[in-house]
Amino acid sequence: MRASSLAAVALALWASAVAAGDPSPAPLAIGVLERDLPGLVEMFEGDWDNAEQVSFAEELGFPDGAPPLRRHVTVRRIEAPGLGQLVLRLDEYRNNDPSDVGRQRFYVFAVDPAKMAIRMDVLTTLGERLLADADHAGLTREGMRFNPGCETLWRRNADQFVGWIEDKACTVRSQGGSGPELTIGADIALSADQLWMTETARYANGGDAFPNEPDIPVQYRRATAFTCWLAVPRQAPQRGWFHARNLAIHDQGGEAWVTTDETTPRTYGFRMRNVRWPTGQNADALTLYVHDQRGAPAVSYVWASPDATRIGINLRTLQGSCSR
Repeated sequence: MRASSLAAVALALWASAVAAGDPSPAPLAIGVLERDLPGLVEMFEGDWDNAEQVSFAEELGFPDGAPPLRRHVTVRRIEAPGLGQLVLRLDEYRNNDPSDVGRQRFYVFAVDPAKMAIRMDVLTTLGERLLADADHAGLTREGMRFNPGCETLWRRNADQFVGWIEDKACTVRSQGGSGPELTIGADIALSADQLWMTETARYANGGDAFPNEPDIPVQYRRATAFTCWLAVPRQAPQRGWFHARNLAIHDQGGEAWVTTDETTPRTYGFRMRNVRWPTGQNADALTLYVHDQRGAPAVSYVWASPDATRIGINLRTLQGSCSR
């Protein structure tokens, strides 16, 4: 997701994210952390996507031909008593393709009195990835990879949480353990609808393991689920309408595609974005795009208020609606 240079707008966004990700002052009582812990876990759960960052790569200052990588992550609570009391599972896919799988992580949360923070242990499987419907009851820490010192620490900062890896605490061997030693860093800002994550990797001499990629955050926004229907009149000599119902989509670049049941089938798709402009005076809007082939520009679109619960379109040759 990194690029070789960024304009002033992107640098300003990065600077504000780093400021938000700095450790907040430690609370004076363990009870504060104990109260914050369930809220942190609940806020972290959900679907997150950086489609907006990708769509506005030019406005954010990414050079031509080097946009950030599109990422979608799902974070959900699982019952895995062998790992801990509060456990979240993260699954990632990339490039808007669920088959292009990325990271899989298990996050175990607990209050850490010594650090006066909420600790998040990051675990990965030693073998193959777990399927989405896997039984987590038998998971144990012994069957997971865990790097001491690589825990993420969290504290509340006003109405958000900030997370970080302590400076120079997390060291790992690259290339599956056979390569040079790397020091890993992370700064995270988590609010009700945004998740900004910055990760760094440095060699022992201070060199960047990814020198062509600036240390800027992946700017996720929470993806809200919608359910759609779509209808098109069948082509002559067939009569009536083709209907598709219960189409799942989300408002951070989500897509829903259908193929008609006609003698000569046609394919249509909806794409949805809850657009939040990073520059200029354009008003933010929930936008629904209509496509008549994959990878092609939209044939039409409609917009509504960002908090709208329903959005619809009627082109006479196609109509449909999506509701949250």
